[in-house]
Amino acid sequence: MMKAALFYGKEDIRIGSWELPPLKDQDVLVKIKSCGICGSDSRYFFNGPSARYTLPTILGHELSGEVVETGKGLQGYAAGDLVALAPIIPCMRCYPCTHGQDNICEGGQVIGVNIPGAMAEYIHVPSQMVLAGGLVKVPAGISPRSAAQAEIVGCVLHGLRQVGIQPGERILVIGGGPIGMTFVQLGRLHGARMFSSELQENRRALALELGAEAVVDPGAVNLKDHFGPTFDRVIVATASIEATLQSFDLVRTGGSLLLFSGYAKGAVMELVLNDIHYRELHIHGSIDCTIQDYHRAVGLLPQLQMDRLVTSSFPLDETQAAFYATRNPGAIKVMVEP
Repeated sequence: MMKAALFYGKEDIRIGSWELPPLKDQDVLVKIKSCGICGSDSRYFFNGPSARYTLPTILGHELSGEVVETGKGLQGYAAGDLVALAPIIPCMRCYPCTHGQDNICEGGQVIGVNIPGAMAEYIHVPSQMVLAGGLVKVPAGISPRSAAQAEIVGCVLHGLRQVGIQPGERILVIGGGPIGMTFVQLGRLHGARMFSSELQENRRALALELGAEAVVDPGAVNLKDHFGPTFDRVIVATASIEATLQSFDLVRTGGSLLLFSGYAKGAVMELVLNDIHYRELHIHGSIDCTIQDYHRAVGLLPQLQMDRLVTSSFPLDETQAAFYATRNPGAIKVMVEP
C-alpha cells in the first residue's frame, strides 16, 4: 500500500491508501520526486471529471521519479535512476500508432485519467509502457522539477511540428502560462523571433527573460492595431475564444495558426470562411505528444529553464491546496512533491 491523493470528483481530493499491483517481469516501480499540476488536471478538478475518468483515480501526468525496483526480466534501468514518463500508454497496434501518431492512439491509456497518476508516493509503470519507450532516463544535472516538465516540452515540440518553424520567422504566443513560456524557449532554440501576449505582469517579465523579443499586455494594448497581420505563426496557448478569434487578425496571409489550449466543453466560435480561403490560412490543432517527441524533450532539458516556471510546491498531504494555488494570479507552475 502507498499514500496517494485520491480524486473523487469536483473539488474533492482525499488523502488515502492505494494498493500497488505486483511487479511483473518488465514492469518498473518509480518513487515520485515531483509532479506538476497540468491545466487539464486543474480543469477537471474545478469543473468535474469527464466520463473517461475511472474514479477514484490518482491525478498527475507531469512527473519524474527514481527507479526503486524493476521486474526480473528487464535491463537498462537501475535503482536510483532519475526517470520521466510520457503521458500516454499506446497500444502500438492501431492505425495512428503504426503511423507515428501514438499521441492519438485509439486505445491508449492516459496516465492520471484511466490509470493511476503521480500524485502519490509511487507509480507503477507497466511493461507495455516500458517496452514502448515511454520511461526515459533523465540526463545528469537535471533537477526532478525540470524533469517532471518534460511532458510540457514534449507537447510543445509536437505542436511546433504541426505548424513548422523556420529561423527568423516572427511567432506570437498568446498566453504566458507554462505552455506559453515553453513555446517561447523552444522557438528561440529554433532561431525564431518570439513575441508574447500575456495579462499578468510577472509572466510578461519572465517571458522577456526566457527570450521573447517583445511582450504586450492585451488588456492595455489592442493587438490588431499594435501588430497587424505580421506574424508567420500565431500560437493560441489560452482557452479564450476572444483571443482565438483575434489570432486571425494577427497572422500574415499564408501563415499558420495553432490552437493549442483545451477549450471548455461545447465551446464554439464563428469563422469567416472566405478569410481562410483567400488568405490561405493554415489552422492546426495539437494534443499531447508522441513517445518520440517525449524522448527529444528530455534530451532538450539541459538547454531550457523549466525550473524557473515553478512558482510553488506542496507536499502530498496538501494536494487539494495545491490545486487552489493554481488560481493565484501570480501562479505559473504548481508542483506536488511527495
